[in-house]
Amino acid sequence: MKKLLFTLLFMTGFSLAGQSQNSIDRLVEKHSTTGESVFTSAIEREPASQKVIKVVKMLKSKHMNASPFIAAFENESRHANSKLTHSKDKTTLVLTTESKDNVRIYMLKYDPKSKIGIEVTIIVKPNK
Repeated sequence: MKKLLFTLLFMTGFSLAGQSQNSIDRLVEKHSTTGESVFTSAIEREPASQKVIKVVKMLKSKHMNASPFIAAFENESRHANSKLTHSKDKTTLVLTTESKDNVRIYMLKYDPKSKIGIEVTIIVKPNK
């Protein structure tokens, strides 16, 4: 019985880390198709082997409400390494998650006063 409980708790811990990246990724994917945003995706590969070095995705909007993104990042910061920085007119929240397959870095920039306008960057680096 203890072994089963330990296994369930262990698997729940892994699924929580996966949920953080999935909820932010889903939010970016949802908003990347709206007319108010610009979405860019790039893949860097090793020239010889064509192996993926990193994937970078960016979502920018000057008119989008930042609140759903702020809530998602704050919620997921419990399951990732996080860093919050403030400047005069920008707040930046960075989350880093690591799994056996890859390292994922999520960055959100927004105006803390108006909370209108966002810049979300997702960087995925496969583990070798």
